[in-house]
Amino acid sequence: MGRSDPSARSLPGGATRPTIRAVILDLDDTLFDHTESARRGLALTVAELGGRATTTVLDSWESTAERLMRQRRHGVLDREGYRHERVRTLLRELGFPQRAAESEPQQLDRIYERFLTLYEQEWVGFDDAIPLLAELQDRGLRVAILTNGPEERQQRKVQALGLAPWVLGVWTSDSLGAKKPDERTYLEVCEALAVEPCSVLHVGDHREHDLDGARSAGLASLHLDRSQRRPFAPDSITGLLDVLDRL
Repeated sequence: MGRSDPSARSLPGGATRPTIRAVILDLDDTLFDHTESARRGLALTVAELGGRATTTVLDSWESTAERLMRQRRHGVLDREGYRHERVRTLLRELGFPQRAAESEPQQLDRIYERFLTLYEQEWVGFDDAIPLLAELQDRGLRVAILTNGPEERQQRKVQALGLAPWVLGVWTSDSLGAKKPDERTYLEVCEALAVEPCSVLHVGDHREHDLDGARSAGLASLHLDRSQRRPFAPDSITGLLDVLDRL
């Protein structure tokens, strides 16, 4: 009979949990503060449009994105339609309904592209990101980033925030041809790291993508809930350094 791993964690009933040998982290709102960066970029965009960046306007920008992205996933909207409707909704929120109705697609594109430019100027990471990555590296764990997002922009975020030296690679939905919570995304990264899924911990802020999806693919997973919007759960953490206590 083979010997058990002495470092494996004990579970109720005498079972053991495989030792974690690799950690996969989400990027947006996990290592990179997408929400704050977007709010800063939008505030600058709104000022250029002649409006006021109230809390309602800032909150609506993100909630509109979530609503429209669901439509995009179901084929109701394409990429251009998604962008145009976000800008039209923003203009209505700012009190410019006629401008929202009459703007040509090219004008809407220019506003959205201006937002993206200002958003990139405001990119900011979380203070606990590099300390966690450095400690994981010191412990000899393999570390990767898995993110739903455009390849070129996500790679630039990693470079701009100084995350690249601490990870073995960055895998995006563009490069993989699938998005979380598709099981293939997690499994392809595990294969690239040469680690069995049961020995990999996935961490991220989206409960469906970063907790449930990873778990269905056979990985251990933790939900990062920095704002503590949900009641505390055993599979939740409130900061990245809490990961170290779960290894």
